[in-house]
Order: sequence, then C-alpha cells, then structure tokens
Amino acid sequence: MRQFDVFANPSPRSRVAAPYIVLMQSHFVEEMPTALIAPLIREPRSGDFTRVSIPIRFNDEPLHLSLPEMAPVLRSELRRTVGDLKRFEDDIRRALDRLFTGF
Repeated sequence: MRQFDVFANPSPRSRVAAPYIVLMQSHFVEEMPTALIAPLIREPRSGDFTRVSIPIRFNDEPLHLSLPEMAPVLRSELRRTVGDLKRFEDDIRRALDRLFTGF
C-alpha cells in the first residue's frame, strides 16, 4: 500500500455516496493497525465543496476527494488497490496545507 492508493470502499453503508477511499498517510508508517483515509465522494451527495475538497475524475466518474472527512480504518479493510491519485499529489498536498494551516 502506498500513499494516494485508491481502494473500493469497504463500508456497504457509505459505498453509494463514497464508492472509493484513498490512503492518505505515508506508506512509511506501516506499523499501526489503522490507516488514515479520505473518501472519494459523488458530487450530488454534497452541497458546497471547499478548497479542501479536490475534484477528481476516477474511472470516468466525477468525484471529490473530501479531506475534511478523513478517518482511520483498519489496514485489514484495505485489500486490493483499484488505482491511485499520484497525478493529483500537488493538489492534495496544497489542500492538506489549507486544511491544517489555513493557507
């Protein structure tokens, strides 16, 4: 598992609104049983997106990476990757800076 890898959402309850989740923490931190993820959500689900949510086109579907909704999941829930968001790394890092520092 590497940072910005995309996985199918393991939660049946939230999968309709957020079909995928993205590994946010560094792949150099593997000793913990949990991993920090952010959901890729479908646009109709949310109202206004802020500068800490990133528009992403993944599997030919318009989605948003919702950084304010980051949460830990058990690593055992993250099985096979379905892609990655490495090409969005600069956008993600800028949004993380805005989320944690305000600018």
